[in-house]
Amino acid sequence: MSDTVTVRALATLAPYAPPGGVASVGPGETAGELADRLGLEADAIGAVLVNGNPAAMETPLSPGDVVSFVPPITGG
Repeated sequence: MSDTVTVRALATLAPYAPPGGVASVGPGETAGELADRLGLEADAIGAVLVNGNPAAMETPLSPGDVVSFVPPITGG
């Protein structure tokens, strides 16, 4: 059995969320590697949160983490 994380792909990124909002992760897998597997392009991601805290794409994930991908936000 593989280890899993909860994935929240917000707003325009929602179509990239895995079924049931859960994805398996391998040892040492990073937020960026997970984004790649989900088909998310780096320029489509404005922020990454791991367990509610700002994180880098290079942040390693652990089983049970909650990973949120947030699109860039613009305004006027």
